[in-house]
Amino acid sequence: MPSPPDRPPNILEVDPALPLPPLSLTCASGFDQGTVDLWWSTPDVISANTKFDIVGVNVYRSFDSEFGPYHRMNAVPVQANFWRDRTRVRAILQEDVSRSFSASGPTDPASRWIFRTSRRPVVIQPSGGTGCADMNVFVTIDGVHVPVFSISSADGEVELDRRGVFDVASQTFEPPVLPTPGSVVLASYRFLEEGPSTSLYQRVFYRVSTVASDGQGGLVETPLAKASQTNTHEVEKIDWIWREAVRRNRFILHHGGERVKVFIRKAVGSRCGCFSETNRQPASDCLVCYGTGIIGGYDGPYDVVVAPDDSEKAIAQSNRGRSFTHSYETWTGPNPLLSQRDFVVKLNGDRYGIGPVRMPTNRGMQLQQHFSVSHLDEGDIRYKVRVLDTSTLVVPQTRYLEPGRGDAIPMTTDREAIPDEREIRGRNPVFENYHRR
Repeated sequence: MPSPPDRPPNILEVDPALPLPPLSLTCASGFDQGTVDLWWSTPDVISANTKFDIVGVNVYRSFDSEFGPYHRMNAVPVQANFWRDRTRVRAILQEDVSRSFSASGPTDPASRWIFRTSRRPVVIQPSGGTGCADMNVFVTIDGVHVPVFSISSADGEVELDRRGVFDVASQTFEPPVLPTPGSVVLASYRFLEEGPSTSLYQRVFYRVSTVASDGQGGLVETPLAKASQTNTHEVEKIDWIWREAVRRNRFILHHGGERVKVFIRKAVGSRCGCFSETNRQPASDCLVCYGTGIIGGYDGPYDVVVAPDDSEKAIAQSNRGRSFTHSYETWTGPNPLLSQRDFVVKLNGDRYGIGPVRMPTNRGMQLQQHFSVSHLDEGDIRYKVRVLDTSTLVVPQTRYLEPGRGDAIPMTTDREAIPDEREIRGRNPVFENYHRR
């Protein structure tokens, strides 16, 4: 049996209508916080691209989900074979924060005066240092310098020092300078811009497309669905031997696994209005963010096949009453990339939270994802996340290669009433692809 080629299927096109994406897209840490390096091979080396006048490539980035949404990172096509996605430090010389106070008490020393910057996170150097607030944010009130008491980098909150100062020359205590009605408060600071997030287990996905001239003064580009892709958890590109192993594992799952839908929790996005500035936590019963603090809460659903259930179910008695307990270990393929914050929905409507995820790898190549799932009580906020009926959508999220068949439908057992000569076996797409060679 011939070995499958080590390249995406779309690269095999001989006469494509649009330019093909570059090969060998790889990303790795730039060995600095908030930095990711990407490199690829020149799109000109693909023979099918000789008919195009290649201009460069576009780099797209998405957080949390490899299905998008993707945002272009470069302003003009990149003409090199390297791109550094890094956090850029920008400086704000003077910003009027007179109307940005979230806490503005009276002028007595016991009050707190806190304003929020329009750009964040605010750069604090040295990182985690104390006693350096004035070195990072310089505040003046009506032209008079005012010391800063504390800075919250992520939220951009700056608290003014209300303790006053002791004048050594006159041996007197000078009261603090605080805003009054009509005061002009200016702040100078530095902030981080356009950098990849570095929160716990942050998933960052990239796609790179080829841009070419159409010969009429316009540009044409590789469709995003066919663009080369990578992510920050992929250390090496998988070769054809391990790709064959992944494909055979997928074949096993599609014939003996369980069809579920997975929701991926958002980590970045527009902050929900239920987020409390006091305790820095969202409301656990919010129906807008579902307790995540990000509007929408979860991306999905996405159709996934996991290993079947092989554990016992039980009803436990606790001080809060009876509860249904059911947890077991399962596994699935290397994508979509899952984490402990996600959950799955089974065909009977039950919802299971995903536990810690373990990814067996070979030299950093992602092969499988092993994790535990635990049944969620019906009172859990995640039961409020809607699973849309795809038949009601104008453009369904779930499509079948054959009407009524596909990897998103329930499995049916063999029926003895159907004669063997009339029975259709192996009609799912994976089975046909596996035996079509």
